[in-house]
Parts: sequence; structure tokens; C-alpha cells
Amino acid sequence: MASLSLPISRRALLASGVAVGMATVGGSLVHLGGPAPGLKVLTAREARLVEAVAAVFFPPGIFPVHGGDGGTVAGVDTFLADQVDPQAVAPFRYLLRALDMGTLFSRGRPFTSLSADEAEAVLQTWAHDEPVPRRLAADSLKVVVGMGFLRRPEVLGAIGWRESCRGGTGPLLREFMDDEDLAQLGEGAL
Repeated sequence: MASLSLPISRRALLASGVAVGMATVGGSLVHLGGPAPGLKVLTAREARLVEAVAAVFFPPGIFPVHGGDGGTVAGVDTFLADQVDPQAVAPFRYLLRALDMGTLFSRGRPFTSLSADEAEAVLQTWAHDEPVPRRLAADSLKVVVGMGFLRRPEVLGAIGWRESCRGGTGPLLREFMDDEDLAQLGEGAL
């Protein structure tokens, strides 16, 4: 029986290795994966990215808590799961990956491995006017991470937020109304 041998050139071997590598990396970028334990939407990797972004947006000293302390991701995850249109959640998750991969290519390290100064410089670059899609991406990060951070009970308490003027917090509304306005509302309104 004659054996059939096909010569494999180094070029063909290298090309096939590169193709397999690209397919593997591409597949990991495209597949979002399921949520990390205890989260509704975000993977563990995305949770680390959210905290790294929050550390830049909300440094220590402004509120009793700060971004990057591990407490922001739950608020962001809940906001994405409960408030954001489901069709917009996946693009936001891809945005987090673009931030991470972008710094991997431009700075040799993922975003979560950057120093505070480097991370801030990256987000400031993203916030510049040009190109517009990158600036819009930075705005999206600010809104979503900001909503998650600013909903934290410690932050709400620090800014004096009240859920409503009803149900036990009526005196707050009374402080801003005169007697005539209160009479128009009626006693049961507060």
C-alpha cells in the first residue's frame, strides 16, 4: 500500500496557525458569555472593567465611597438588566470589550491593568470631539457607569436624596410650599 504524503510548507503551516489564532481570538470577542455569579448581565471580566472605569469617573474624596471599590458593578448590572432596552445591553458590553482591547493594542495592556493616570488619559482621549463615535462611546460609559454609581445608597444619602415626597417624607415637600399651595393639594395629598 502506497502512502500518500503531502508536503506542508512552512508558509502554509504559519498561515493556518495564524488563521486558527484569529478565529479563537475573534470568537472570544464576539461571544459575550453568561453573567458572573450574583450578576444579571455582566461577566466577571466586564464587571472588572466597570469598576476600573468607575475608579476614573468617581475617585476617592468626593463621596463617602468611590468608584472602583467593588460596589458600583451591582448598580450598573441592575441598571442594564432592569432599565436599559435589552437591544442596547449587548452593544454596551461590546463597548466595554472595545475599551479593554483598544488599550491592549495601543498600550500593550488591557484597561484593567492600567495605572490610574493611564486609565484617565485613555478615557479623556475617548471623550474628545473626534472621532464622534468614540466620543459617543465615552458618553455611554459615563451615563451607564454614572447611573450605577449614583444609585448606591451611600451616595444617595450623601447628596440628601429622598425617594419621593410621599410616604413619610411629606415634610420635605411642605418646606417648599406655602399654606395656600398646601390647601389646594388637600390634606390627604401629603
